[in-house]
Amino acid sequence: MTAGKARSLMRMSRPLAPVLCMAIALSAHAQQPAASGNDQGKSNQELLKRIDELEAQVRQLAQNQAAPPPSPAVEEPRPNSVNDRLKLNVFGDVGFEASDLKPSTNSFRIGSLDLFMTAHLSDRVSTLAEVLFVSTSDNSIAPDVERLLLQYRHNDYFTVGIGRYHTSIGYYNTAFHQGAWFQTAVDRPFMYAFDDEGGFLPLQEVGITTIGVIPSGKLGLTYVAEVGNGRNHLLGGDPAQNAHDTNNGKSVNFSLSAHPSGLSGLDLGFSIYHDYLTFSDNINHSELISTVHFVYLNSTYEFLNEAMLVRHVGSSTGAPGVFHTPAFYTQISRKFHSSYRPYFRYQYINAGVNEPIYGDPTDGPVVGRRNGASVGLRYDFTEHSAFKLQYDRAQRRGVPSSNGLDTQFAFTF
Repeated sequence: MTAGKARSLMRMSRPLAPVLCMAIALSAHAQQPAASGNDQGKSNQELLKRIDELEAQVRQLAQNQAAPPPSPAVEEPRPNSVNDRLKLNVFGDVGFEASDLKPSTNSFRIGSLDLFMTAHLSDRVSTLAEVLFVSTSDNSIAPDVERLLLQYRHNDYFTVGIGRYHTSIGYYNTAFHQGAWFQTAVDRPFMYAFDDEGGFLPLQEVGITTIGVIPSGKLGLTYVAEVGNGRNHLLGGDPAQNAHDTNNGKSVNFSLSAHPSGLSGLDLGFSIYHDYLTFSDNINHSELISTVHFVYLNSTYEFLNEAMLVRHVGSSTGAPGVFHTPAFYTQISRKFHSSYRPYFRYQYINAGVNEPIYGDPTDGPVVGRRNGASVGLRYDFTEHSAFKLQYDRAQRRGVPSSNGLDTQFAFTF
């Protein structure tokens, strides 16, 4: 039996040779004659016991050698995380646009590169920053701090932030920010166009914004209250007054929206904004902006409706009186086969010729009257990128009607 065990040990792999040699030597020694029968039997039992222990060790060593080494633990990367606190999202868009409105030219274009960052500094304190790189009219690329906000969340009923933010005027300006990937259409409705795209509303503010839910049961009420520097309407300056206000008065804005639990996807609400605009003659003009919205969204349908009325008070040196500028848009779309979403939008705005704020080209952009329809198709060819094709028909006061065709690739990474 001992010789058989030795042969079995000889068949083990080479790295186990020292252990095998020891086992064979002990086995051979056990076959030598002993001084007495009792001593020989006792010695043989001890040697056999030792051989069994060595065989168990050899089997264990062979198993350890055959098993592959354990793989080192690899930490899975945290999506969009720069470090433990900072989360980064990037949005961009490029495209091509053509129009028969002169003197515009058909051009490829870069929309914007949007770096959107959020960070939790504690359980209640967080920050939000958004930096844009946008193409300008002289073909240069300019950086723009779009938002910079420090927030404190006390509970669901009260969250306060201070810094630069998107004003909660209406629905579109808070639901769709700079990233073109979020919105269905190529561009925003012209009543919500940003200032670098000819916009005329105070869509960005520097000040304090608060938001929270209102205990209202199934009605689902949410409020936003804001106090800021207001808007600089004069030509040549940034509309958002980042460092100092042109007057001591502050803009105030309040919005209220309802999200009934029994009608999932429905959003109803209004907002009221007031400020004083200071002109080059140091005369302040009162501005009151009122909006209402009716929105229904689900995974298939999108139905957006908003109306606005801007009230300006003239001065004794300019056009006296009260002036009203109405505007609205409606947009509807439906998704097919999880990737295709055709859409239609109609929009309208009408600012009077004698309007003291929107009608004087020496002080600010002229709004005028504009209306038209847009039809388009959005195709999401990956989870984070989309192609959009849009046709526009626009009519303007004092300008010939025009046709435009826009294409856009919008993406996020």
